[in-house]
Amino acid sequence: EAEAEAQIDSELDAQAKYNKDTEHNNHNPIKPYHERSWKITIHTLGSTYTRQEQNEMRSKFSFLQFPGPVQMKHPDDEYLFIREVELDAMGGAVYPRHCKGEDGKTKKELIPENDARPPLACYFGRVLGNGTLGRNWRGSNRLFRYSLKKRTYLGPTSMDSELSLIMTNLAKVQKGSFAFDPFVGTGSILLTAGLRGAQTFGTDIDLRVLRGRNPNENIVSNFQQYGLPPPELVRSDNSIYHRHFRKHLPLFDAIVTDPPYGIRAGARKSGSRRGDGEVRPVLEE
Repeated sequence: EAEAEAQIDSELDAQAKYNKDTEHNNHNPIKPYHERSWKITIHTLGSTYTRQEQNEMRSKFSFLQFPGPVQMKHPDDEYLFIREVELDAMGGAVYPRHCKGEDGKTKKELIPENDARPPLACYFGRVLGNGTLGRNWRGSNRLFRYSLKKRTYLGPTSMDSELSLIMTNLAKVQKGSFAFDPFVGTGSILLTAGLRGAQTFGTDIDLRVLRGRNPNENIVSNFQQYGLPPPELVRSDNSIYHRHFRKHLPLFDAIVTDPPYGIRAGARKSGSRRGDGEVRPVLEE
């Protein structure tokens, strides 16, 4: 507890100093720490705990003495406590805390020896991305709306929508950014960059992927599906990238990509074919 207190105190101290600085500079200050509402969310992976048991876990952090009011819905700050136990391949607890009756229908019964086992680890921290910051992609079924299952054009290597959201977030893609995917494929990453308000550019060696299956099933149709402006797409062999891109001046704010590898996305060559079917590579300048 002392270690957790030191970590939280250092974060909150830095926040207080930040408040003072922003107020002094007449920027938009965040709410003073003593006025910020908060809650502690309990995640018990692989185990079920009653509300009373969860409240007992929360009480362990009373030494933090947050001065603001507790607010379980839409608080200014959310703190997360995660209790991790050993899981099997199916995501269930190796040592389950409860068991059902022999008929499988009666009320679950506590298994004392399993309940007494210590967790693998416990984590406590502050949630940095939430709905009040405009980053709640899970809210209002937004992730489902952008799911690959909803796209008109897909390929075997299309990037999962949630993972592409994480990648573009790490790349700090935002409104007005110039975002580039040099291995664009079916454009899943570029689509996410477009959803964040970026100007999107992509290249790929495979012209068939860029053109799509038909006029209604291609990269552009995915962008049209979500009311986004179409990306700039160019057929390019990036193994000779030094011919295509300038080196002396930066052009893009973010380069986000999933390079081809493995069986589903084999290597391709650029060039012309001889009469025997062999690819003649592009000559170096």
